[in-house]
This record gives sequence, C-alpha cells and structure tokens, in this order.
Amino acid sequence: MKKVIINGKEVTTDEELSILELARQNGIDIPSLCFLKDCGNFGKCGVCLVEADGKVIASCVAKVKDGMVINTETEEVKERIKKRVSMLLDKHEFKCGPCPRRENCEFLKLVIKTKAKANTPFLPTDKSQYIDNRSNAIEIDRSKCVLCGRCVAACKAFTKTESIQFIKKDGQRAVGTVDDRCFDDTNCLLCGQCVIACPVAALHEKSHIERVKAALADPEKHVVVAIAPAVRTALGELFNMGFGKDVTGKIYAALRALGFSKVFDINFGADMTIMEEATELIQRIKAGGPFPMFTSCCPAWVRQAQNYFPQFLENLSSAKSPQQIFGTASKTYYPSIEGIDPKSVYTVTIMPCNDKKYEADLPDMEVDGLRHIDAVLTTRELAKMIKEAKIKFAELEDETADPAMGEYSGAGVIFGATGGVMEAALRTAKDFAENTELENIDYKEVRGLKGIKEATIEIAGEKYNVAVINGAANMFDFVNSGKINEKQYHFIEVMACPGGCINGGGQPHINAAARDSVDYKTMRASVLYNQDLNLPKRKSHKNTAIIKMYDSYFGKPGEGLAHKLLHYKAKERNK
Repeated sequence: MKKVIINGKEVTTDEELSILELARQNGIDIPSLCFLKDCGNFGKCGVCLVEADGKVIASCVAKVKDGMVINTETEEVKERIKKRVSMLLDKHEFKCGPCPRRENCEFLKLVIKTKAKANTPFLPTDKSQYIDNRSNAIEIDRSKCVLCGRCVAACKAFTKTESIQFIKKDGQRAVGTVDDRCFDDTNCLLCGQCVIACPVAALHEKSHIERVKAALADPEKHVVVAIAPAVRTALGELFNMGFGKDVTGKIYAALRALGFSKVFDINFGADMTIMEEATELIQRIKAGGPFPMFTSCCPAWVRQAQNYFPQFLENLSSAKSPQQIFGTASKTYYPSIEGIDPKSVYTVTIMPCNDKKYEADLPDMEVDGLRHIDAVLTTRELAKMIKEAKIKFAELEDETADPAMGEYSGAGVIFGATGGVMEAALRTAKDFAENTELENIDYKEVRGLKGIKEATIEIAGEKYNVAVINGAANMFDFVNSGKINEKQYHFIEVMACPGGCINGGGQPHINAAARDSVDYKTMRASVLYNQDLNLPKRKSHKNTAIIKMYDSYFGKPGEGLAHKLLHYKAKERNK
C-alpha cells in the first residue's frame, strides 16, 4: 500500500499507477491531451505537468511512489502548462467557428482552462498543403493536428496494422500513411478508430452532407433514408442525453423533419442479410463446407481479409452487408411496390462507420447502372444536419419508420454489437435446419466484450464450433495462435471495431477521461439487447415485411433473383 499526499490530501493505493491515473481516481483534474489509457498512449504532449517531491514532471509517465508529495496547482506548474499549450497553439489553426469539433474539442477546453494564447497565431489562408482528402472514407487536416499520437496508438492497439504513423512530410513531423499514400491504397482497414481517438479535428470522415442536401433540394429525387442499428444507441449523446439512451423514435422524427421522402431502417437490411447468410450456412453444412464460413457484414473486416488474409476470401459469406443489401432492395423491390422510376430513388444511410462510405462507393456496388447507396452519413454528420436545421432533437415526439422497409426483428437490431450477427444467424439457421420454431434463441455465450469468444452450437443434432472475434487486432491474434488451423470452426463472426458497430469510427467522440471511466460500449449495446427483448418478432425470417418481399419479388433466399442481386464476392486487392 502506497500513501501519497496530493494537493494536501492523503490518498492510498495498492495499484501500480501513474500520478495522472491516481489523480483521476480521486477526482483531481490534471490537464492532459495525449493520454489515452485504452490504447496506451502517453508522454507525447508535455501538458500533464505536476510538482512531485519538488520537481516538475509529466504525471502520465511518473509512477506513484510511497511517501510522494504531489501538487497540481503551483504557480510554476500552471505557468509551464500554459506555456506548453501556447506552443501547441502556434501550430494549430485556432479557428473554432467552422470547426466540426468545436462542441467537443479536447484541445479547446484545455486552451480555455489555461487561458493560453498563441505566440504566433497560425492561420493559413491556403490550406491545400495541409488537407489530404484522397480517401473515400477518412480525411486528414494537418492544420489542426497537435501531434498527440493518439491516432497512431489507437491504430496500433485496435487494429495492429499501424496504417497511420508519424511520418516526415515537407521536412516536418506529421501523421499519415507510409509513403504518404491515400488511405484507400494502403493496408488501412478504414475503420476510423484513429478518427474517434483524435482530440481535435485533424481526422474526420469524408463528408457526404453536401451530397444529401443537394438530393433533398432536387424535386426530381425521391430520397429515402435508413439508420443502422448502432446509430440509435449513440446519437442522443450529441444532444446531451447521456449514454445508453434509445433515441430510435426521435431519429425517425428528425429525418422526416429534414425532408426525407421515406424513413426506413437498416435493421430491415440486417434481416435480409440473415435470410441469405443463414441459408448459405445451411447450404455449406449440407455440402460439408467450405468451413469456416466468415461473416461479411463489416467492410473493415473484409478489407482486413483482402489485405492480410486472402486465403480466407473464399470462406467469406457472399451475402451483401446490411447497408448494401438494403440499397439493392431500395433500387429494385421498393420502386416496384411504389410504382416509381428506380432512377429517381436516391438512397441515404446513416451509419456508425467511416468505412461504409468506402463500401458504398466501390465500383461494382450497383444494379442496372444504379448505385446501391448514393450517400452515407455518419452518426456525427446526422447530428450536425439536425443542429443546423435547428431541430430540438431531445424534445421530438417519437415516430415510427415507414412500413415497406422499416419493420425489423430483434435479430436485425443486435447486429450493432459484437456477437450480434452470429446470434441473429444462429436463430434463423437452427429454425431452417430443424424445420421448427425454437423458443430458446438467446446465445449469450457469444455476447460481451471479450476479445475472442467461442462456443459449440447444436444444429439438427450435430455440433458446430463457432467463434466471435471482437476487434481487428484480435483477429491477428486468433490467426497467429494457430487455433484456426488446429480446430474445425464452422462459423466465425469478425467485427473490426472493439465492441462492434456501437464503437464504430463514425460514432460520437468520447473524451479521454470518459473513455477510461465510462463503460459506454456496454451501455450502447444495452439499447440493442433491450429492443431485441421487447420486439414482437426476434428472428429475421419472422419479419412480416421480409416475408412479403421474398414472396412477391426475390423468391427463395439464396436462389434465383435473390442470389443474383443480394450476393457479392470480395476479391483480393491489388496492394
């Protein structure tokens, strides 16, 4: 047990902690910028200074020792922190009005707290040399970058690809890809974990807001929109509604207020994906393989397979992701029942993911010359549009989705959490294989935030091994362990973002302190599991709107028109 005096108060700990961690545990605020505990980033910004035993030191790297006397509020400490923030301001475009992070910029809060000012204000008139917007998913604005290293650490910890690094650009230290190539042309997964780790606006999604506004203003366009499962778990955070708040009904209302012609739900697309994916699993079981079958819903995982594990590409389910399968139906089935020209339909999705923008823009994601998806907004972008329209989101009355492609099952909604795709597929696959309606449909062994989850499931009297890989980094560990070769797995789910889509790169930013102290992934996931429990239908194949669509348009899952339009084979990328 270590006894420490901090700001005149005695505290004790039996843990190996840094001074910064101990202070936070005891409600003492020490300014910091680079420190991000969940990806091990510290010691880069020089802001978190304290006086310990008479010396001014960085609190994030200094370990607590018995008998230490620590003071966070001396005049020398305050002045040196202020000086350091001023130095950072000299290289940061301090132009907050148009900045997308002005409401939750961690650096701005630090500037306000310290009352620091730039020695030489950095206000470039031509920002072209600082902007990298070549990617279809992620943009860099180096005029905002404070070189804190959080993006680099997040990429290394959560994906193990080290796609974003410290590089030399024009003779200066900067963040970027190896050889400063476009993100899309590297082995980057485009998951966006770097984006949500960034404390400023140096990294952000490729904006589609202008695309959407132009479509909404075009009287020739019939603009439909659908929200992904995870969006409803987090949008409320951007309107001060707290964590774990289900705002599904308010999102529907806000989208109608923004002027969308029809408001649907990607959960409907998730149910479609399960119809195809579960059918494919049963087909493989009957054919004796090839095993394991991998899910293909996460585009960052698909890129990981293309870039690092091309040997698994034949094992990927060919069912399109919920976004793309929904988009296909929006340009084929939906116009047929509405009696409108498919060319007039403009399909927008609201996603928790940067990579969905890349997926939507893939050249072959179209049907009859029409793009499956015309624009993708992240959760953050939707919030921006709602605020710009001066819609009082928290005060909106709940509304429901339009019925044609808005009905969904509990299986569809749990897609947003790690293990959800696996559980949804098993619910339908067992019913299909056993030709019955099973009542025990909760597969809790594949739920939760553990990195690698394994289970043995019985289907039609036979046992099958399944695994859920929670996060791209854990997929590398899983493959490198050799287990995938030693044990016969039949079905494997992979989600690139830790926690699944609820923690996607397009979700609301969470500051470093909250990331450390709030179990936000579990709280977001609880929204999905609560909806699942309370919906009248909890299996994808019981969704009455899905049944109607297959009966009247696509035919049998996995066959004929359904297979032609709803499946896609990922190919190895030319790297």
